[in-house]
This record gives sequence, C-alpha cells and structure tokens, in this order.
Amino acid sequence: MKELTIKEAELLGIKMKNHQMDNGEKRFRLIQDSGSSYICTVSSDESGWQNSHVHNKKKEVYLVEKGCILVAKFMNDKVEIQKLYPDEMVSMSIGVPHNIYMCANTVLHTIKYGTSEEDWNACVELDEKLILINLSSYM
Repeated sequence: MKELTIKEAELLGIKMKNHQMDNGEKRFRLIQDSGSSYICTVSSDESGWQNSHVHNKKKEVYLVEKGCILVAKFMNDKVEIQKLYPDEMVSMSIGVPHNIYMCANTVLHTIKYGTSEEDWNACVELDEKLILINLSSYM
C-alpha cells in the first residue's frame, strides 16, 4: 500500500482544511472539487451550539463516534430536538434549518454532498429560538 502525500491528493481534487473554531472545536476537513466533504469535529471541554444554518442544495449526514450531540431542526415554525449517542446518525433534508449542540468531549463525523456551490446560509431565527430552550430536559 502506497501512502499518498497531501500534494498528490490535491492533484486528485481533494484538499485538506483544518481549523480551531472560536468555541474551541477542532474541525478537520477533506474537501473534494465536487463540493462534497468529510469533517471530523472534536469538541472542546465545554458544550455549546454551533451556528444555525440551512443548505438549499447540499445534503448532510451526522454520525456520533464519541459523546453526544443535540440536533435541532426548525420545521413548520417549531423546533424539534433529538439527542444522538455513539453510533447514531441523522440525515438533514435540503431546506431544513438546523443546528448541532456539541456536548463536551464529543467526536462527530459529518458528510456533505450534493453540489460544488457554496451552500451554507445562516438561520438567525433558529439561533434566537434555541436561546430560549431549557437544555436540562435533554441532558
């Protein structure tokens, strides 16, 4: 088996982008020229919501490896929250505003696919609703 270098991967249309977010999360991304991507997110020692958003063309799948997450979906003017544990996953439908609450010390895998266009649109309305939710009933 031959190990491919980062340069060889880039020549095949796959690049790597890694970031530490303002909330302490570390995100490790593999991004294909087609716009599809894989992201491994490692939360910090603290919990918190990411930023609410909606995809109008991309599909998204979340899989929990370690820890847990809350998935908030905003549909029919109502917020639906689901808790996921290791080995559980959820698929996001196109056009559904959503957000992820990363519990402390969680590892989350995300797959995005469907278009090469930039397709991340903020959903302030969901962020405003999530501030009002008592999370203790979900923990």
